[in-house]
Amino acid sequence: MNSHLHIHAVIFDMDGLMFDTERIAQKVWQQAALEYGYNFPEETYRGVIGRKLPDVRKFIYQQFGADFPFDQVYHRKQQLLDIYIINQGIPVKPGLFDLLEKIETRSLPIAVASSSSRQIILNNLSVAGIDAGRFQAIVGGDEISKGKPAPDIFLAVANQLHTETNKCLVLEDSNAGILAAHAAGMVPVMVPDMIPPEAETLRLAYCILPDLQVVNRELFSENGG
Repeated sequence: MNSHLHIHAVIFDMDGLMFDTERIAQKVWQQAALEYGYNFPEETYRGVIGRKLPDVRKFIYQQFGADFPFDQVYHRKQQLLDIYIINQGIPVKPGLFDLLEKIETRSLPIAVASSSSRQIILNNLSVAGIDAGRFQAIVGGDEISKGKPAPDIFLAVANQLHTETNKCLVLEDSNAGILAAHAAGMVPVMVPDMIPPEAETLRLAYCILPDLQVVNRELFSENGG
């Protein structure tokens, strides 16, 4: 492993990091919103990336006003997303399986910390053919009080793993996730997806890498670092 890192656990975000689901979610949000007479462009969707559901609701009300039929649109969005997953499956990010195997060969605990609900996490893992038992901890956004960029979800994972926070490496695609990992005292690594790193992310991230294949090579290979 990278000689500069002294890591005892690796924590994965899910959407946009493990799975290429953010673009799908944006499309079904747009379709669902249009059915209720609202335009939901990519610029708006970017504001909900990495956020748990109550924070998504708050953001959307700020964008569209309190009359926006959030519950109906969200329910329809989930229906459309479920249909897509049933028909097309879950698009896995290149390099994910190799990276998981490499980390497991290092006997490091692996966890998932996602703003999606626990049930969605488990469902996505199952559809992608990934045994949830490979992860020593799984925490969803519905299991913590404050979502990213607050550190709660990562602190909950560290508690379940019985691991010091400064020994946890976090892989994230969102700026909110990097802020949360840093606030938790962890080592944040950004793998950007739909949103480029902001100035604060550039300052706080341990590094920014283009994809999981490079993460594997740069951080977990024998010659990395």
